[in-house]
Amino acid sequence: MKEIYVLRHAKSSWDNSNLSDFERPLADRGIRDAKKMSKFLKDMDLKIDKVLCSNALRAKETFDLTADCFNFEIDKATYTDKLYFGDTTNIIKDLKELDESLKNILIVGHNPTLHYLVELLTNKTIDRFTTCNLATISHDGEWVSLNSQQCRLKSLIKPKELRNWKRLKSKY
Repeated sequence: MKEIYVLRHAKSSWDNSNLSDFERPLADRGIRDAKKMSKFLKDMDLKIDKVLCSNALRAKETFDLTADCFNFEIDKATYTDKLYFGDTTNIIKDLKELDESLKNILIVGHNPTLHYLVELLTNKTIDRFTTCNLATISHDGEWVSLNSQQCRLKSLIKPKELRNWKRLKSKY
């Protein structure tokens, strides 16, 4: 069994209108949400084999704040423009080309692409994939054969739900 963790970047700041969209950092709320998500996931002892992260600053900062909970060294992540400019087709193509020894993958990026990716892989409609949401998708099969018939949505965690994190953690 393989798992794909899909993490949308946390809330970004719009305070500096001189910055490009690519350069926008996290807002204070985004930092709090990413730290909250990391604290929630820390006890789960997740082991990530590969990280694919957007090159945009807010995605990098989100991963930096959550890397510990995924037991992954920040400098070993693969940072790519594909997750900023790309689409679901490119992401699925990259997933299908992964080495079979890799079992757990984290993707950190942006909407609407990540929202569509979760729905496409799981054949599930999700209402909203808001900032700092984390979807966990299980995949039964080889990466090369990745398709919606072999994937299921295991969980969708939202920062707002983490207020009741003890109760929520028992679900996972």
